[in-house]
Amino acid sequence: MWDEPNVTHMPAELMFDFPLSKTRAKVLQGKRHRQPTKEVWIEWEPSPPGGQYGEPPSKQVPGETSCTVDHLDEIVAEFSNLYWSEDFSDVELVINETHRLKAHRVVLALSSDVFRQMFSRGCWREGGQEEVALTEEESCVEHMDAFLQYFYTGAMSIHSGNLFPLLILTDKYNVRALRQSCEQFALQSVCAGPVRRALAWWRTAEQIGFQELEEACRRYVALNGAVLASSSDWLSLELERLLILLQSDDLQVENEFQLFHAVKRWLLHKEAKEEDVQEGVLEHVRFPLMSPLEVYNACYVGMLPTPVRDAFLAESILIYKVNSLPIEAIGLYHDIQAPRFTMRMYTSADFGCSRKIEGFNTAQSPSIDFTTKLFQSKISWKIRSQFHQNQHFGSQSTAKPQHPTQYWMCRIDECNLNNENHEHQLCVLMYRNVADTWLACDYETYSIPHKQEMPLVALHEKFEKNKCVHKNTAFVHFIGKIRWVKFT
Repeated sequence: MWDEPNVTHMPAELMFDFPLSKTRAKVLQGKRHRQPTKEVWIEWEPSPPGGQYGEPPSKQVPGETSCTVDHLDEIVAEFSNLYWSEDFSDVELVINETHRLKAHRVVLALSSDVFRQMFSRGCWREGGQEEVALTEEESCVEHMDAFLQYFYTGAMSIHSGNLFPLLILTDKYNVRALRQSCEQFALQSVCAGPVRRALAWWRTAEQIGFQELEEACRRYVALNGAVLASSSDWLSLELERLLILLQSDDLQVENEFQLFHAVKRWLLHKEAKEEDVQEGVLEHVRFPLMSPLEVYNACYVGMLPTPVRDAFLAESILIYKVNSLPIEAIGLYHDIQAPRFTMRMYTSADFGCSRKIEGFNTAQSPSIDFTTKLFQSKISWKIRSQFHQNQHFGSQSTAKPQHPTQYWMCRIDECNLNNENHEHQLCVLMYRNVADTWLACDYETYSIPHKQEMPLVALHEKFEKNKCVHKNTAFVHFIGKIRWVKFT
């Protein structure tokens, strides 16, 4: 065998299966012929790009066929196998001194800029060692295996059990795509569970600084305030969380008197003897929105703790005033636009009515009439629905009927107030079926002018979007509100 550079060895019988250009190759006559093996040594001279027999052209030749291969799934599968086989692993993560996981620095660095910074030379003293110690919250330790597996596979099952550990880990290691998926799942899942879970999520979201989830949980808990107030979770509320709910206009309760009763139970359970705590809580009870019949009960008043009784009796005077004097007279001495004069989501018959609508997408609902009574006002509301059968016209001869859509209309039939001192608002409280229990999940507010029928725009779509229709049945509560206009 001879040692000579730039020489390619090829069997002679293959050499002439294709024509050879003189500019591409030449047979070395008289050199290194070995007849017994019929081999010829050829010096290979590649032709310019695009030549007839040289390297393939860099661009597709017009008129030629082509194909595109997509082996992404196979490559991802092979890449994922690295995690399970631990082949070529070059680092071992020791989590809280109890769990060990082998990994590949390059994979961790590609998925997390925190790991990239950690493994960069000189940035972290343990970055170049074979073992790297990590300290994680205890709730996250058992989820580290699945979290690292995501770096190799790009897939992860998110559920309520691992949601918050994943939110903590993705935030710490700045894994943006997974964090966004966790946040989206959390926000979409708030109304899909019981009120107790939302209350727990509210606390955790506050701890990790997830403000959007905080507000979503607060809203869901507030919209189901009556459910919360009747459960043991009400008595376990922290003072700060109770105050947030008491300051909410979207707190749903039967009426303000029932809310006051729940507040009294909370104060007694917490043994809140500090006068400033009691006053801080009671000042957010909207006493003027109670009725005289509710507060005129000597036996009930006598059972109240002394500080609560004193506040109750002091506010009772205003309760009688707003139900005996014109609202214009009350406005001379009180700010009637203040929260204490603003209605919450009251579900008693004095403020609205509820309906269980069966055949939501197939049958027209009957008209709904109800009356709201606040102070000396009396307002009659009428809500009706009708189906519109939309047509899609592809041509004049062919028409394809689409799914009918239910439209809702509302008007004020009667109002005994001065038109200039108030506005009407209709709140449509929508419910979602959660484990065979109807829980409020959202609401829509509409301004209804005097003696004018107004469409409840996009209400049907809102029901569908919030998944409020269960087995072609929907549950809804209509609440008629009065919004006072500032008197001049």
